[in-house]
Amino acid sequence: YRDSALTYLLKDSLGGNTKTSIIATVSPDANNFQDTLSTLQFGQRAKHIRLTVRQNTSMCADVNVLRREIERLKEELRRSKRLGSGGA
Repeated sequence: YRDSALTYLLKDSLGGNTKTSIIATVSPDANNFQDTLSTLQFGQRAKHIRLTVRQNTSMCADVNVLRREIERLKEELRRSKRLGSGGA
């Protein structure tokens, strides 16, 4: 289960703060029995996964810090341009 290609592709959805829907496509053909069984078993296991969703609050503080840094750098760039054009 944990080593399958499908769970690798879905790792962010199955382990992150997302709402995920899984549609299992099966076939009534006897030639596809093993694939159908495997798909149904995966769906059964995935159905029992329960996660607790948490809000990403720490990012808001980081964003505000970065916005202030951007404004500070813009102001520094403006000052530098003024000094460079005024001396020529």
